[in-house]
Amino acid sequence: MRKYSYYFLLALLLPTAGRILAQPVAGLPLQPEKWAYAKEVEREAVIKKDTLLMAEAYYLFGKVHVAARNYLTGKRYFMKSLGIVEQRQQFDKVSRIYTRLSRLEKEQSDPHKALEYARLALVYAHRSNQKTLMAAYQCMSRFYLDVCHDALTDNQKNPCQDSLFFYCRQTESIAYKLRDSITIADISGILGKAYGLQRNPKAFRYYQVALQIDKALNHINSEAVTCLQLGLTHLQFNQPDSAYSWLKQASELYHSLKSQEFSLERDLANAYLQYYQQKKDWHKAFDQSMIVRGYERDQMTADRNGAVSRLSVEYETQKKEAQLINQRNELQLSQQNQQAQRWLLVILSVLLLGTTGASVAFYKISQKNHRLSQQNAALVQEQNHRVKNNLQLVSSLLSLQSNRLDDECARNAVGDSQRRIEVMSLLQRKLYDGDNLVAVNVAEFMKELVTMVIKAFEQEEVEVAYQIDQAMMLPADYAMRIGLIANELVTNACKYAFSDHPNPALRIEASLTGRTFQLRVVDNGPGFIETQTPARSFGLRLIQIQVEQLFGTYRFESNGNLQFEMTFNLIPPSSLRKKLKQPWPDEIA
Repeated sequence: MRKYSYYFLLALLLPTAGRILAQPVAGLPLQPEKWAYAKEVEREAVIKKDTLLMAEAYYLFGKVHVAARNYLTGKRYFMKSLGIVEQRQQFDKVSRIYTRLSRLEKEQSDPHKALEYARLALVYAHRSNQKTLMAAYQCMSRFYLDVCHDALTDNQKNPCQDSLFFYCRQTESIAYKLRDSITIADISGILGKAYGLQRNPKAFRYYQVALQIDKALNHINSEAVTCLQLGLTHLQFNQPDSAYSWLKQASELYHSLKSQEFSLERDLANAYLQYYQQKKDWHKAFDQSMIVRGYERDQMTADRNGAVSRLSVEYETQKKEAQLINQRNELQLSQQNQQAQRWLLVILSVLLLGTTGASVAFYKISQKNHRLSQQNAALVQEQNHRVKNNLQLVSSLLSLQSNRLDDECARNAVGDSQRRIEVMSLLQRKLYDGDNLVAVNVAEFMKELVTMVIKAFEQEEVEVAYQIDQAMMLPADYAMRIGLIANELVTNACKYAFSDHPNPALRIEASLTGRTFQLRVVDNGPGFIETQTPARSFGLRLIQIQVEQLFGTYRFESNGNLQFEMTFNLIPPSSLRKKLKQPWPDEIA
C-alpha cells in the first residue's frame, strides 16, 4: 500500500516540478527613474568635463544594474567610479564604493571578498568624516551578521559574535549622535535580526524602532523589509499566526512598490515556506518550496546567462570598433610617417650645418687652448727656474757672507740659515721636478733632507733608520713646516749628539692615521742637560712656531737619548681656520 501511495504522490508532483523547471530565467528590468537620473548626471558630467561627476554617474549606473541582478555590469561601473575617486583622493566616496562592493560580493556568496572590501571601506572611512565611518561600521555589521547567522540560530558561540555587536554598537552610537534616522532604522533591523536568531525578545523592540522610523519617513521598501523580519522573528518563536499578519503586510507593501526587488521577493518566498511548514500545510509548503527553488535557480543562473549575452554583444561591438580603430590608426600612422620623414630631413640638415659650425668653432678653441697651455707651461717652468735660481742665489750670498765672518757663532748662524734655505729649495725641486705640483712624497723628501744635513756636517757614518709609508703624500704647506722642523732636529743632533759619539744613530718615524699626522725623531745622543734651557735657542723656538702654525702639539723626552714627538691634524677645526684668516690646503686626492 505504501508503495502505491509513493507512486501516486510522485505522479502528482512531476507535472508541477516540470512546469517550474521549464520556466525561462529572466532578470529584473532596470528601474527607469533611477536609470534616467544616472543618464542625466552622465550628460552633465560630459558637458562640464567634470571627472568627479562622471564617477558619480558610474556609481549610480552600478546601483541600478545591481538592483536588476546584472552583477558583473554593476561591478564594472563601480570599478570605473573607484578608479577616478581613488586618484582624486575622495576618501568618503572610495569608502562608499567599497561598501557597495562588499554587499555585492556577499550577495554572490563570496565572504572572503566581501570581508576584504568591507575592511577597505573601514580603512578609508577613518580618513573621512563621521557619516562615512558610520556607513563602514554598518557594512561590517552586516558582514558579521551573515558570518554568525548559523551559530546564532543554533545558540552556539561564534568567535566573530563579539565583532558583530561591537560594530553594531559603534554604528548605533554615531547614528544617534548624527540623528541619522535612516541608519538608526537600519542598525536597529540588524540588531533585531541578531537577537531574533538568538530567540531573544529584544528583537521585537529593535524591529519596532525600525518600523516607526520607516513609517515616519514613508520608506515603503524598508517598511516591507522590517515587516518581513518581524514575521520571520515570530516564526523563530514558533508563533505562525502572529507571523502571518506581518508577512501579509510585507507582501502588500512590496506589491505597492513600482519596482521589483529580487532579494525581497526571495526572502518573502522563504518566509511563507517556513510559515506553511509550521502550520503543517504540506501541500502549500510544497508549492512554495518550488517557488523558492526557482528563485535559487534564478540566483545561480541569472548572472551566468547575463554575462554570456553581454559578452557576445560586447565582443561583436568591440570587433567592429577594433576594425575602425585599426583603419584610422593605419591612416594616421602613414600621415605621421610622412610628416616624420619631412621633419627628419629638416632636422638632419640643421644638424649637419650645426655640426659643421661646431667643428670649426671647436677646432679654433682647441688651437687657442693648446697655445694657452703651452704658454702656461712655459710660464710655470720659467717661474720654477726663477724660484730655484733665487733660492740658490740667496744660499750663495749666505755662503760668501759666512766665509767673510771671523766670529764662529756668527758663521754657525749663517750656516744654519743657509741650510734652512736649502730645505725650501729641496721642496721646490720635489714639487716642480715631479708630476704632482701640490703634494710631496714624505718618505723621499725626508730621506733627501736628512742626507743633505748629514753631508753638510760631514758625518756620513751616522746610521739612519726610516719608518715612513712610501706612499704617504702631504700638501706643500705641511711638507715645508715638517721639513724645517726635521732640519732643526737633525742639525741639533749633528752638532751636539754625534760630535763625540762612537756609533751615532738616528731614527725617523712618520705616520698618517686618518687625518692625524705624527712625527717622531730619536737620536742616541745624551739628550738635554738639566741646566740647559732649550726653549731659548733659535732652532727650538723655530720648531715651536712651526708646530703652532700647524695647530699641533709636541714634546721632548730626554731618557738616555733625545726623543721628539709631534702630532697635528691635516684639517684644523673651523674656529682655528677662521683665526688663521687664510684658506687651508685641501685634502690630497
